[in-house]
Amino acid sequence: MNTLAYPNTHPIAQLSASLPDWRRPIFFVLYNILGWGLLSAFVALAVYSDDLRVGARAQYGTIFFNWVAASLAMAPLSWILYYVFHRWEDYLTRLSFIVLTYLGSFFFIAPWHVFDAWLSMIWAREGVGFLDLVWSWHDVVCLFRVSTISVVFGVVLAVVLWQQNRNRMMVLRDEREQSLQLNLALERRNLAVLRAQLEPHFMFNALNAVSGLVRSAQNENALDAIEKLSELLRYSLASSEKQEVSLQEELAGLADYLSLQSMRYGDRLQVHIEGLSDELNSCPCPPFFLQPLIENAIKHDLDMHKGSSDIHIQFQIDTPVLRCVVSNPVHAANGVSTGFGLGLKTLKARLDALYGDAASLHTQILHGRFLVEVNLPYDD
Repeated sequence: MNTLAYPNTHPIAQLSASLPDWRRPIFFVLYNILGWGLLSAFVALAVYSDDLRVGARAQYGTIFFNWVAASLAMAPLSWILYYVFHRWEDYLTRLSFIVLTYLGSFFFIAPWHVFDAWLSMIWAREGVGFLDLVWSWHDVVCLFRVSTISVVFGVVLAVVLWQQNRNRMMVLRDEREQSLQLNLALERRNLAVLRAQLEPHFMFNALNAVSGLVRSAQNENALDAIEKLSELLRYSLASSEKQEVSLQEELAGLADYLSLQSMRYGDRLQVHIEGLSDELNSCPCPPFFLQPLIENAIKHDLDMHKGSSDIHIQFQIDTPVLRCVVSNPVHAANGVSTGFGLGLKTLKARLDALYGDAASLHTQILHGRFLVEVNLPYDD
């Protein structure tokens, strides 16, 4: 029994499959008769041309009849071999099965060859004796017959093996496509979950900043903060259906976020950005990837002391990588480590879902500063 169900995509097979059941055998027979008839006609024409070239007396009808008579044996043999190979295709890997099928071809051809000899003798108006018919059995094993049977056997076997390989490749391709589609669906689902985790986390922090202004009776600043928050929400909605935005758009969203945070921290919030250029502004990046980096820096800088912050953002294009490094001073009281907080973990998961191994996020403490390095794929 076959272990795989192969798709039938051959045009003739599709046409045959579309016919009613009772018409399929008729269609198969007519298709093969047409094929063998055309083959006999072309071969007879070639032989007839060669006979005329050498000055021999030749009749195209006789030559064509002889080749049609030969096809009466070879055509059914090809059909039977094709059926046998498909019916027991699992045995094609066994040499014994192929050898036995090859030998069986000669036993099938022998009666047909006797009939062919009898028709040829009648056509030539010769007497047909018993010894002539017996000798025709012996003629089955002559070099020409062996070559012809071998060619038909080899061609049918090659066609069946090619179809098997093609069908297996198509099944593997379909399975691979289904696997890729499933992986893509899972990645999109993971990305949606990660975004859902990120945006509430961001909103809680932004609303805390606004509520701090309200509690301190800074109404004008609170209104400005609400306006900046609305701009951030607009940017969030605009980018929610996008996997990437330009770095210029991301920096504009970051500016709104920093303006919002400055309402809470005032002049203490100092962020320095280095490496900006027109080329860098057009670089693609995931939306809201800078915000958790700055939020992490603020948490481990401003929230740890009463002075001003010292947060640096440095961009660098090193094809095929866009490098972003955010650093802040390490304060003894904050007990910072090189591990990931919730914001950094979420960002790393987003980068893995979007870019796989092409993107990375690393943290380290160097010269008294906590550094977060993000590498994004970049192709100029």
